[in-house]
Amino acid sequence: MNRPHIEFIQAQVLPWKRIGPRLARPDAEFKFLSRDPDDGACSILIRYPPGWRREGPEHIEAAEEFYVLDGMIELNGDTFSHDVYGHVPAGTTRWSMSAPQGAVALTFLDREPVVHAGEGNTLPVTRVDALHTPWDMTLNDSRLAHLGISRKDLRLDPQTGERTFLSMVLPHSEPPGSKGPQEHHPVVEECYMINGQLTGPHGTMAPGAYFWRPPGIPHGPFGTRWGCVMLIRFVGGRHVNVWSEGDAPFDFNAPYKPVLPSDMAELAREPWHAPPIY
Repeated sequence: MNRPHIEFIQAQVLPWKRIGPRLARPDAEFKFLSRDPDDGACSILIRYPPGWRREGPEHIEAAEEFYVLDGMIELNGDTFSHDVYGHVPAGTTRWSMSAPQGAVALTFLDREPVVHAGEGNTLPVTRVDALHTPWDMTLNDSRLAHLGISRKDLRLDPQTGERTFLSMVLPHSEPPGSKGPQEHHPVVEECYMINGQLTGPHGTMAPGAYFWRPPGIPHGPFGTRWGCVMLIRFVGGRHVNVWSEGDAPFDFNAPYKPVLPSDMAELAREPWHAPPIY
């Protein structure tokens, strides 16, 4: 995993690009959130136009995770509407895929999505209806108690410990005394903000905010006025919280100070403002 540290970028400032022919999603549009230059693994937003359809059989070398943000996707006869998660193992036969009314999906591919005609394997596609899955409210580390974190698991790999889940933070969450310890993990943490806002040392993340945080990078503390829901992935193994001995300050007015690779550096100055609430 050789992706650079991104923390954080608002997806709204990234351009939509059209997917060309002979690729896995021709005629759809995408935004690159991050990409590994070595193996082509990537995290992207894909926007399917109304009526988009792809006929098989075919299979893709990459394993694919996706979370439908808007609209509905049909895959091999199963429907994935908004707030439904899917995991398609590498090489799984894809008989058909469509988006009758259009859709937007947050998508993760674990290698270059090379497509091959013909049947692949028959491994099952995982479907999780997150909208109707209850929140697990029993997970708080004592040093994160002020956030009131709840979780909905979408995927847990029993061999590697990799996990994909939704995380909810309660409104009016602020570190006691406006300071708190920082944490880091021995694995990658990846996040996309679905709704709400969360403030940390790099500024306030709004819906569409994305980060890819390599192992060992301290982060936090965090707080939020009105709560938030994020999709988070721990990649490369099982996550563990490792805490700093001292405290770092917290400020709801922290300015936007992103960490971006050189090819994205100019986006730090790209004007973007969350829509007003009144």
